[in-house]
Amino acid sequence: MDGILGVEEVLFFVPDVQEAKQWFIDLLGENPYFDNENYCAFYLANSTIGIHPSDDKISSGVAGQVTYWRVADIKESIKHFKSHDCLLFRGPIFGVDKVWICQLIDPFGNVWGLVEK
Repeated sequence: MDGILGVEEVLFFVPDVQEAKQWFIDLLGENPYFDNENYCAFYLANSTIGIHPSDDKISSGVAGQVTYWRVADIKESIKHFKSHDCLLFRGPIFGVDKVWICQLIDPFGNVWGLVEK
């Protein structure tokens, strides 16, 4: 499609941004580049991860779209996410497109997709 340049931001909805912020710091190993009571933003793999309060329009949790993050070693990445209280949701499976994929659910109910190529 003409005009789409790439993923700019993946927004995660959480009950409490400041409470979730520490979990994201621990998982990602860095502090947010923007930190506000109602929104925090982190850089990850040339994209932004934003955390935003869930509300009556958008709640936390799996909602139909999954962003997949490319990883070097899916087994090690799964271990890392599990050590941060994530639960394996789907996979890991070797997809029909010949890549390993999985989905994990974070403590706030959001899904993280991982793909190893």
